[in-house]
Amino acid sequence: MPVIGIDYEKCNDCQICQNACWRYFRRDSELKRMVFDDPNHYCDSCGRCIARCKSDAILYENLGEFLTYEEVQDPSKLISYETLHKFMSAKRSIRGYKKKKVPREILQKVLDSMKYAPTGGNIRTLRCKIISDEEKIKTLSGLIMDGIIATNNLTYKERFIEAKKSGVDTIFFDAPHVFIIYSNNPGDATNSTIAITYGMFSAQSLGLGSCWIGLAHGVLSASKEIREKVAGIRGYIWGVFILGYPIQKYYRVPPRPDIKTKGLDELE
Repeated sequence: MPVIGIDYEKCNDCQICQNACWRYFRRDSELKRMVFDDPNHYCDSCGRCIARCKSDAILYENLGEFLTYEEVQDPSKLISYETLHKFMSAKRSIRGYKKKKVPREILQKVLDSMKYAPTGGNIRTLRCKIISDEEKIKTLSGLIMDGIIATNNLTYKERFIEAKKSGVDTIFFDAPHVFIIYSNNPGDATNSTIAITYGMFSAQSLGLGSCWIGLAHGVLSASKEIREKVAGIRGYIWGVFILGYPIQKYYRVPPRPDIKTKGLDELE
């Protein structure tokens, strides 16, 4: 139970904690103060009560660092819509990388961004495996191509046969790092998608390129042998993406169709 109570020397009885989490905070009429009541230890560690308490009066443990900065009260002050829209629309799937490893501290920044991605019920069961060994990446790429060739998929079969003969990596594109997101939770599909999106945008802000590798996701999900013996992972595979310093440049944003929407025209 990460939230353990209330520091009454700091508490000003504003009752915001109850508004943040009515399940476990209540007003005690006899004590005439707010109390934290979670006898079954069901608190899901979302941290809303801590984040919303102006007096920093919520007692907790084993939740990690809580960030605070002025703009957290109004994130719109951090970045304009126009700047954010440009940044997001500039995101491209990069399939060409420099032969240069990304420093550990930069990769850690990407992971730090991913941990703040929202999840259903604040479930935090995602895991990440980073493969950076060049030979291991080549081996994994070859096995994934073999797996796809074996399915007789006409879209990829001949192309992958030629790629293997030529020694071309058409799975990971010679990227220096492969990220595999997995967990033992069968409900993590959407959670992982959001986390990977956070990671890709974070990487872009650090001068890195990235690309979601759906073919690797499919083969790793289907092949227990490759998943466990080569990638060293036990559990559900939720996503695979590559990361590195890009050699490709884009000079304009490609067009995208509008999302077909109902109800917007009804608004002023």
